Amino acid sequence: MYIYFFETLLYLSFAFTGGYICLLFVPDRSKPAIKYPVDLFQYAILGIPLFSFMSIIRTTIVLSDFAENMSFVQILLIVLKDYNYGNAWIWNLIICTVMYMITVLSGFQHKWTKWLLAITWICSILAHGWASHPTGFSATWGFLSQSIHVAAVSIWLGTLLLAAWFTRGELRWNAFIRWFTPLSIVSMALIIAAGLVMMSLIVDGYINSWGINYGEALLLKHLVFLPLLLLGFMNGFLAKLTNNGKDERKLLWWLRLETFVALAVLIITAFMGVQEPPHEDEFELPTPSPLFKRLHGQMQTLDLQWSWGFAPLAMIALGLIALAMLIPLYKREKRGLFITSMLMGILLPFLGILLSVK
Repeated sequence: MYIYFFETLLYLSFAFTGGYICLLFVPDRSKPAIKYPVDLFQYAILGIPLFSFMSIIRTTIVLSDFAENMSFVQILLIVLKDYNYGNAWIWNLIICTVMYMITVLSGFQHKWTKWLLAITWICSILAHGWASHPTGFSATWGFLSQSIHVAAVSIWLGTLLLAAWFTRGELRWNAFIRWFTPLSIVSMALIIAAGLVMMSLIVDGYINSWGINYGEALLLKHLVFLPLLLLGFMNGFLAKLTNNGKDERKLLWWLRLETFVALAVLIITAFMGVQEPPHEDEFELPTPSPLFKRLHGQMQTLDLQWSWGFAPLAMIALGLIALAMLIPLYKREKRGLFITSMLMGILLPFLGILLSVK
C-alpha cells in the first residue's frame, strides 16, 4: 500500500517543479500574485529521486525472495546496474542534484537560471520515461508517449496547483486565463494522444482488461477524466462569461476543486503503476480482481463480452444525467450538489459498465 503513496508524491513532485519552472517564463502582469515557495520547490526537486527510489526498493525486496544467498545490498546494486529503471534512477539522481545546485548557487538572480532549470527538468522527465512500463513494450513509442504524457500533465497541473493554492494577492484572472487556457487545451490534447498510444501498447483488449485491477483502474481513470475536462472548461470559459473573473474568491474555490479531481487521477495512475499491465501473457492465466469477483462471482475466463441489462443501463444513464447537471450547478454555485453529481457521474457508470460485461 505504501508504494501507491510514494508514486503519488512522485507525480506531485514532477507537477510542482514543472509548474514552477513554467511560471518563471511568464511576466508578472500575466499571472497571479503567487508567493513562490522556493523551499518547497527545492524539496520537490529532491523528492523526484527520493520517491522514485521506493520502486527500486520494492523490486529489490521482490527479487530477494528468489536469491536467498545474496544480501539485500548486493541485489540492490544489481537492480541499479542491470535494470533500465535502476539506470534511469541513477541518471535522475544526478539530474535532480544538478537542478538543486542551480537553485542554491544562482538564487534565481540570473536570467539563464530558468533555462537551465527547464533543460534539466526535461532531462528528468526523459529519464523517468525511459524506465516506464510503455518503454518496456516499445523502446521508441513507449518512451515518447510516457515522457510527453508526464510532461504535459506536470506543466498543466503544476501551474494550476500554484495558482490555486499559493496566490497571495491579485489573481489577474483575465490576463492569466489568456495564456493558461490555450496551454490547458494543448496539454489535454497531448495527454489524450499520448495516453491512447500507451494504451495501445500495454492493454491487450480494453474490455477484457476490466476483469483485473489494472483495467478497472484505467476505466476509473478515464471516467474521472471526464468531469476534470468539464471542470477545466467551466473554469476557463464559463467563469469568464458569467462574472468576467471578478469574484476571485469563488474562482479560487473552483480551481482548488479542479486540483482535487486531478489528484484523484494521479492516485489512480500511481495505483496502475504498480499493477501487472494486461498484456497477452496476463490473460493466459487470468486472475480476476476482488471487485470483479464480488460483482460477478467466480469467473472461469476473462474473455469478456457485453451483456446488457436494465440495472447496468440505468446506472450508466443516471451517471450521464449527473454529468450533464454539472454545468448548471456550476453556474448556480451549488457546490455540495456539484460534488455529489460529479461523484455519481463517475461511480455509477463505473459500476454499470463493469456489470455490463460477462
